[in-house]
Amino acid sequence: MNSSKLNGVNAQQLGSLMNTLMEKPATSKATFFVKTEWNSMEGGFCVRSSIKDFEIGGKSIQRNSTYTMVFDFPPEFSGEGKGPTVCEACMSSLGACITQTIVAHATARGINLDGIIINLEGDVDLRGFTGISSEVRPGAQGFKADINIKSSSASKQQINELYEIGKKLSPAFDTLTNGTSVIAVNSS
Repeated sequence: MNSSKLNGVNAQQLGSLMNTLMEKPATSKATFFVKTEWNSMEGGFCVRSSIKDFEIGGKSIQRNSTYTMVFDFPPEFSGEGKGPTVCEACMSSLGACITQTIVAHATARGINLDGIIINLEGDVDLRGFTGISSEVRPGAQGFKADINIKSSSASKQQINELYEIGKKLSPAFDTLTNGTSVIAVNSS
């Protein structure tokens, strides 16, 4: 593979990463860190999460930038609409992760993509979150992802394989459909 880009991805670098992960499994663990804050000065339902550094293979990676995301409730839920709801952000993360998974595997297979559009929708019964009903889960009752992969050069079979890979290998899809452990610690 040469160092040219395919789908906007450095295919040589991606291939090198995949080879390293296969040859040295101990380097494959990534740990990400997110700091979420609410403060009384801003108040309301506005919450900010910031992301900067992470670890891979036990090595700390220092990013040059800190990324900040703002979440809020819409005015119809007594918020100020300063950002999306957490449910919308969760759906955005799911769509982004499926897309990145498809792009990575298309690139590794030498498949040129023209575009990917994923339309997501999610249903939440607010009686669960508010505690009005113990019969209703506080989380989303379901998400629907309509995945549309466009490629003028890929066969229908390749598109179908990428669709299945997106569902099977997306970390966010796996986390949401199979669950994960969460440990909450009260450090007050």
